[in-house]
Amino acid sequence: MLNRDYVNGLIHADDAFTFLRCDRSSPAFWEMKKKELLVMFRQLGCPTIFLTLSAAETKWSELIVILTQVLENKVITLEEAENLSYEKKCDLIRKDPVTCVRYFEHRLKCL
Repeated sequence: MLNRDYVNGLIHADDAFTFLRCDRSSPAFWEMKKKELLVMFRQLGCPTIFLTLSAAETKWSELIVILTQVLENKVITLEEAENLSYEKKCDLIRKDPVTCVRYFEHRLKCL
């Protein structure tokens, strides 16, 4: 390491940073990951997207309002829907899964 020509050669060839490949915050790490990604593109082709969505029916106050209106013939506000107990929300959802699925589909199409 005391030889200046050796150190300058490492710097100019970017070999001085190769020991940092394991450190996620180093440019050498991200350069290695970029090269791995490009190899995957070349070997496997263009990537496709895979998306998993799950419904959060108990958190959708609009759905609870609709379910209350359909199942109990009562009109409630969004605030009242938010203040319903978790058990009551689950009961409404269990009683009308078709409306829940249709509402989920509606929200999905609005994305």
